[in-house]
Amino acid sequence: MTIVRVIFGQTAIMFLIMLIGFLCFRVGLVDESGSQQISNIVIYISNPALLLNSFIGNLKASQMLDGLWCLIILIVMMLVTIAFAKLFFRKPEQMLIRFALIFANLGFIGLPLSKAVLGTGSVFYMSIFVGVSNFSLWTYGIYMISGDKRTIQLKRLVVNPAILALVFGLLFALTGVTLPPILGKTVSDLANMNLPLVMIAMGCYLAQGNIRSALKSKALYQAIGARLIIAPLIVLVILQFVPNHFMMVKNVILLGQATPVAALMAIFSHTFHRNALFSTTVVGLTTLCSLVTIPLFMGLAQWLWHL
Repeated sequence: MTIVRVIFGQTAIMFLIMLIGFLCFRVGLVDESGSQQISNIVIYISNPALLLNSFIGNLKASQMLDGLWCLIILIVMMLVTIAFAKLFFRKPEQMLIRFALIFANLGFIGLPLSKAVLGTGSVFYMSIFVGVSNFSLWTYGIYMISGDKRTIQLKRLVVNPAILALVFGLLFALTGVTLPPILGKTVSDLANMNLPLVMIAMGCYLAQGNIRSALKSKALYQAIGARLIIAPLIVLVILQFVPNHFMMVKNVILLGQATPVAALMAIFSHTFHRNALFSTTVVGLTTLCSLVTIPLFMGLAQWLWHL
């Protein structure tokens, strides 16, 4: 159960950094525009640097085959999760709950947590998860919240920082090309900024929500339960049929699916006027609650997979 102890320790660190972000916002050290700017740094700089840094010179031939299986499992999982969301949260007013069930916070939380808990080698598989999720987010996800198919813009995927970092990272890994030492150290240092910046941003998101009012909403608890309990349970059942030979892939997929609601839920909701306050609160509270549920699900998985 070493992995569970590591996750408990890592989530404790994440909680403390998130608390700092929360306090920074509440005392006025960071405002709403500042928290958005921190998020932008994560999205456009530190997160792509983490992807790129993890691929350079580290990808093995065996990982390519495992990566293909990872992609197949992720597609099946995504389709099953979408079908489940449509079946059990079919009412129009439950649209944000469906979104919460389907889309996890892989770029913000999944990538840095995967690296910290499972090691650098896991980032390749998590990046595949990020790619599948980003494609779904900017197509089906944005359509869910906007209600307008015209908002689906595939060109955004082409210039998506995570996708670009994945493409260039794969090119470096396959060709064996390495960066000059100074440039490589720069990318590495930027990658190491990712987790602290992510948790400070999440703390600011949590501070922006009207928690006292939101706690009275039944929909809030449904969204939290959908994201942090139902979604991991779905993938845990699917992964029971995957051989333990793919243990790293299984751990990465479960860890990713156990992460909080995608931060884009709040951004999309604000853009299309779909109860942005509710979405921001869901993002913040699922982030907070996931510090407990992620270790619990990973511990349950380790017990099931080693029976």
